[in-house]
Amino acid sequence: LSENHGIRAGVLVNDFGAINIDARLVVGVEGETVNLANGCVCCTIRDDLVAACLGLVQQPHPPDMLIIETSGVSDPVQVANTFLMPELQNLLSLNSILTVVDAEQFPRLQKDEADLARLQVEAADMVVLNKVDLISNADLNIVKTKIRKISPLSRFIEALYGQVPMDLLLGNVRSEAEGAHTHTNTSAGNSDRGHKHAFSTWSWTCDRPLSLPRLRAVFEALPDTVYRAKGIVNIEELPNYQIILQMVGKRTNLSDAGQWGTETPRSEIVMIASNNGIDRDALQRAFDGCIGDGDESQSPILRLTRLLATNTHEAH
Repeated sequence: LSENHGIRAGVLVNDFGAINIDARLVVGVEGETVNLANGCVCCTIRDDLVAACLGLVQQPHPPDMLIIETSGVSDPVQVANTFLMPELQNLLSLNSILTVVDAEQFPRLQKDEADLARLQVEAADMVVLNKVDLISNADLNIVKTKIRKISPLSRFIEALYGQVPMDLLLGNVRSEAEGAHTHTNTSAGNSDRGHKHAFSTWSWTCDRPLSLPRLRAVFEALPDTVYRAKGIVNIEELPNYQIILQMVGKRTNLSDAGQWGTETPRSEIVMIASNNGIDRDALQRAFDGCIGDGDESQSPILRLTRLLATNTHEAH
């Protein structure tokens, strides 16, 4: 939140205790910070969470996004289900669920704590494995193996002091970026590993319509070294509409951004991955293979779109 990201974020902070220490630690942030009632955000303050979200998004100048920091005893699935409620369903959509894991303490959790941690990891689209400087490489691999068994599709990010680039987590990816380059962000603090975060980016553009089933298949097959993707795509199933594509960890969403109008339809996709985590040639072949050829047998949506278009034309 302290980065110069240019995003107006509404921050909702929850703490399990009589005194909300977490809210007092959120300092130097422009925008709204809402202190929710005492207790677990997934149960005892469900009504407060809805009210707090509505209060933020219905302001004259609403934030660009909401960030909800739940307590450590929350079930993130129950929190996520809040946004399926009628009051919020048409106002907000879920971007991602992020779980921070203490790499040193995670293997030591017992019974109820371990069960709760499993729920939180299982729900995550992305796992930030924090404090990796406090354990050996062998122990780190053990932690990774445990997490991978719990959540096979989630992406890992190793971190010191919880420092991870904003672009990677919240999708502030600039779709106009061209070409591929590597960005390095070094975490603060001392580490016996000399640990650094290095991320690579890759972009792809295309002037021809894409097949939705083929595009979905490519994203389902992406390696777990690819953390984040964002773009605007032109698909043959809905040729008149701009479709926004978002991928965070294991979660991929498509949403309508309105008609192309006078703008020439064009697909632009940007990806962020770990250092050396992108096989550019393989990605180029995969996305080039997404170009549609009008084959209705491969796309029921395309067949339905054409049927509706034909019926509309005949009605006129």
